[in-house]
Amino acid sequence: MTNKQSKRERREAARRARLRRQRIRWAAASLAVLAVTGAVLFAGGSDDPVAALAPDFELETPEGETIRLSDYRGQPVAVTFMHTD
Repeated sequence: MTNKQSKRERREAARRARLRRQRIRWAAASLAVLAVTGAVLFAGGSDDPVAALAPDFELETPEGETIRLSDYRGQPVAVTFMHTD
């Protein structure tokens, strides 16, 4: 009976070792993803199109009011350009 128990114990120990290696791989992959994400988000180089400021321009609203893009600096702005003939 001790032989069966030792086989069972060896199988259980092998299973625990596989789970431990799997957890270590997942943790390493998660850290790698976090590191790459952090590097991309905090790079902030001047050639980064997300971090670059849009050139300032002004437009006239249908009501006749003139607005400038710089009036909205620091706020999210969605600009839609349309063309009509």
